[in-house]
Amino acid sequence: MSARMDYRFARRLASLEASATAAMTARVAQMRAAGIKVISFSVGEPDFDTPEPIKQAAIAGIQANHTHYTPTGGTLELRKVIAARVSTDQGLSYGIGQVTVTTGAKEALYLAFQALCDEGDEALIPAPYWVSYVEQAKLAGATPVTPQTGEQTGFKLTPDQLRAGLSDRTRIVVLNSPSNPTGAVYSAEELAALAVVLRDHPAIIITDEIYDAISYVPYARLLRVAPDLAERTLVVNGAAKAYAMTGWRVGYVAGPQPIIEAIKAIQSHTSTHTSSISQDAALAAYTPNPDIEVTVAAMTAEFQRRRDLILGLLAEIPGVTCTVPDGAFYVFPNVSALLNRPLRNGKVCTTSDELNLYLLEEAHIACVAGEAFGAPGYLRLSYATGSEEIRVGMQRFREAVLGNDAA
Repeated sequence: MSARMDYRFARRLASLEASATAAMTARVAQMRAAGIKVISFSVGEPDFDTPEPIKQAAIAGIQANHTHYTPTGGTLELRKVIAARVSTDQGLSYGIGQVTVTTGAKEALYLAFQALCDEGDEALIPAPYWVSYVEQAKLAGATPVTPQTGEQTGFKLTPDQLRAGLSDRTRIVVLNSPSNPTGAVYSAEELAALAVVLRDHPAIIITDEIYDAISYVPYARLLRVAPDLAERTLVVNGAAKAYAMTGWRVGYVAGPQPIIEAIKAIQSHTSTHTSSISQDAALAAYTPNPDIEVTVAAMTAEFQRRRDLILGLLAEIPGVTCTVPDGAFYVFPNVSALLNRPLRNGKVCTTSDELNLYLLEEAHIACVAGEAFGAPGYLRLSYATGSEEIRVGMQRFREAVLGNDAA
């Protein structure tokens, strides 16, 4: 008689929550497979094609048989180009030893938490936050500390909140601008004010700049206003959003060489490196090319037009208010006035999570509830979809919450 299977899991999984955005994506796929026409505002993915020169570089890599292992952390050529890009962006000098290429920016963040955090450490992560920050911190043994920002500050962390959230256990501070989920973009003055507080605390800073190319206001970087913090700041970025390369899975982290070496050591025992062909594509993306730059600018301009469209349509739904996002491709409307009151067919939702599920089942539109981002009472909607889908989706939203009064 064989031994009974023991489905016992590591204790670190006890508090882990699956990605709400990934879960919604899977649910939408199921509904569409069943013939239901769902309009999805849940996925943080540009609906544009990867620019042609990038695709051609990948094809050329395949034809040249670039299908073997590369060094851990990426090819020399790619790390050199990324180091040059980061140097230009940050106004500082980065060498190839200060860069490692990762399988998406998500892996860069995960590896950073793993390399830097121990049990008992804290990670200061302003809320609303991207869903994976807090889970990655917990997987590394750290306790997330999540000061709540709000509409009154444009969903941006204030110096007083930062100071109050820091402790002698704080190991990491995460800053994300433009923000997922709110689209908030910190100004140079706001970053400089945060830097004053950060100078008095030895925490490692992670600045997640994955949406830097999609900013509708002048874009500021922490290390541009506080270069003295470079010795303990990690810059995380990737090709997914700016170049419509989500499926290629290319990200990077740049920072002090001792931290990068620690990250690469973990990487050498996990993914080793991102796909060799994806690296060829990324080399084309990060090598200066006017044609690609024009394409990226056109995508950003279209995102801004869609932002204005969805904001206007949300404003027509009584009970919904929304701050104006200055970057990324999300709106984060406040839907608290729709809770605890009858909607269509008398349905009452007591939380934004319930409202989110109601909109999926009743209106066949997919959003992500604010609870996933540490901000109950809100919904995140991605407008990285066509204008007609935005119009139809917002009409469905309106009808679902107003019923016969929507006409």
